[in-house]
Amino acid sequence: MRGVLPEDPQVRRLALATAVNTVGAGLYISISAIFLVRSVGLSADQVGTGLTLGALVGLGVGPIIGDQADRRGAREVLVACMLLEALASVSLLVVHDVLTLSLSTAAAAVSGAGSHSARGALIGLVGGENGARVRTYLRAVTNVGLAVGTLGAAVVLAIDTRPAYVAMILGNTLTCLLALAVIAGIGHLPPTRRARTEQADRTTRWVALRDIRYLVLTTTTSIASIQYSVFIYALPLWVTEHTSAPRWIASVLFFLACVVVAAIQVPATRSIDGPATAARLIALSGPLFLLAWILWTFASGAGTTAAVALLVVGVLIHCVAEVWQAGGAFELSFALARSEAQGQYQGVFGVGHQIIEAIAPFVVIALCITWGTPGWIALALVVTLSGLIGALAVRMRGRVRKGSL
Repeated sequence: MRGVLPEDPQVRRLALATAVNTVGAGLYISISAIFLVRSVGLSADQVGTGLTLGALVGLGVGPIIGDQADRRGAREVLVACMLLEALASVSLLVVHDVLTLSLSTAAAAVSGAGSHSARGALIGLVGGENGARVRTYLRAVTNVGLAVGTLGAAVVLAIDTRPAYVAMILGNTLTCLLALAVIAGIGHLPPTRRARTEQADRTTRWVALRDIRYLVLTTTTSIASIQYSVFIYALPLWVTEHTSAPRWIASVLFFLACVVVAAIQVPATRSIDGPATAARLIALSGPLFLLAWILWTFASGAGTTAAVALLVVGVLIHCVAEVWQAGGAFELSFALARSEAQGQYQGVFGVGHQIIEAIAPFVVIALCITWGTPGWIALALVVTLSGLIGALAVRMRGRVRKGSL
């Protein structure tokens, strides 16, 4: 697969669009919380509240947009979602309070949920039975793009002026539009369900919402995915407000994580050959998150050199855990979904993650920043437990299948 993926012209286009778009994303998300506090002038609590309220607006749209991708064409729906994503990005220039932040975040939430569903359907069409591996490959590309974008974020953070932050947002918007143009160049792919009879279509209408096993998978992996928000929101604020490490190290840590994840994404998940191995990696990721986050708490109160060392080691451990958790979740999200309704299934899978994304800013800031060390540990235990429950659910599913044959 490693040799095939780059040779597929459609996968190359997906990879190029992903790389371009994530350069802009890396430019913004690595210091988004700092931008909202230092440039916009919001408090940490206001940031968490605004992001959460806005994200709640987008709940439930993923399956609807994903269903449209199955019916009308994944490429066309993805292009429309990316256009809305660009508009959401530029709207950050007028954010000045919790209300405007909520509105901007709402647009981003809707476009993000739609993009996730439509992109999942598109990957399924392009990758076929290798859809999960294509997604893992694209995730490696994603982290390369994020790493490049983070270099620009470090410059913005060092300058720390309003014009620098404005340039950052415009850069993110431009890369989104460029990626949209690349995706638009992919040839039209027929909808997966248009040719089906009316009776057959009823069998797949909202089938994902009736798939209990898939809903359990979505719930457990969604809870575990709060680790992304911990890294994006909690860690930068923890570094700048609770450690003696220099402020710019927050961006460097994000860059380091992107590089490491990009380097190990494919080899670290090569052992995945089905649902069982995917579930095992998800279960193993939990204890690593716990260890990484404990090391970050030790950075508070330590000297500058010790704090930086603890943060870096924690990031390296976090990267391994992230790769295992994400790789396992990607495999399961495709392997347990019906091929003719991938957009719908990916939409349902995305709703669970979207719920976590909606509440995560408030939760991780309240626990990790306000509560401190006890909050970090409590959140890590929740992530660990969810991974174990998900792994058990997948294994029980396997036993049931064997017993039913």
